[in-house]
Amino acid sequence: MGDTIQFPKPEDRLRHSAEKAYQAKDYLKAYHDYQEIYTEHSSFEINQSLVKCLQQLADFAKALEVADDFLDGYLQDPNGFVQIGHLLILDGQYLQARKWIRLAEEFSVISEAASENLVKELDKVEEVQQILGLEDFLGKKQSLLAMDSSNQPVSGHTWHVFSQGLTKDQFVSLMTELLPQLTNPFLLPKLVEELVRLGSSQQFELIDYMGDQRQIIPNQLSLLREVPVFSQMRQAVNERIGQENPTLAEGILEELNDHFALSYPFLPETQEIDRWVQSYIDEYQDLFAKSEPQAIDEEIQRKKTRLRKILGSF
Repeated sequence: MGDTIQFPKPEDRLRHSAEKAYQAKDYLKAYHDYQEIYTEHSSFEINQSLVKCLQQLADFAKALEVADDFLDGYLQDPNGFVQIGHLLILDGQYLQARKWIRLAEEFSVISEAASENLVKELDKVEEVQQILGLEDFLGKKQSLLAMDSSNQPVSGHTWHVFSQGLTKDQFVSLMTELLPQLTNPFLLPKLVEELVRLGSSQQFELIDYMGDQRQIIPNQLSLLREVPVFSQMRQAVNERIGQENPTLAEGILEELNDHFALSYPFLPETQEIDRWVQSYIDEYQDLFAKSEPQAIDEEIQRKKTRLRKILGSF
């Protein structure tokens, strides 16, 4: 009997067809072949191939959507990390691109030189956008005012539409002009965090969640997740009642997360942690135990009442 003929597996045939199409610059066919493989066997490698095809087809938004399936992989792979950086710039997501590049410092995934090259590329593109996007910039101003007047949380889609094509300098210019008059308490923390990520050294005025006029210098602030008092207060709650009453602790921590997100960047001072924690514990114990109410800290209670009114809770 003769030797058995070994036929290529379907995946191998598709992979060969996709690679051949990509080399021939038939990126659409290559994409469809890789997509067929991906449907049956998703992997970071095939995901990268799909993203490369979509980048060649100039469908940058779709490429980023596909890449999101393996975002952790891109955060750990130097070439993949740079690839996402390029796509964000090409898609006009300049603020998001700066946020992505900032992650390079946190994860040490690419060299300092590679990070600097991405920043230089972004700066050049933004320089052109500053000139060509003047008319669109006026539209951004109206979009920001519309987000403010809604007095509601900002959806991911709404923020994406607003921020796409918006450069660092344009964003800072908008904040300089409009931040002092904005009053949407759900929008303000998001705007401040963007200024912090951008490392702006300019002083800005804004209205805090209590309705008071305040001043901030973004490069002197930390992002919410990096603020020590946030983790310290959570730890204090767990230490005080976490083991004794985990249900109560969970309820306090859940509300604490909401309150911090809404009040950022005007958070309690380190020396106020014990007062705030005790205020939450006393109030929750009174609520669930239906016992005689404890003496309240009026200053903190006033702030909590305001935050709850905004959030519509209690």
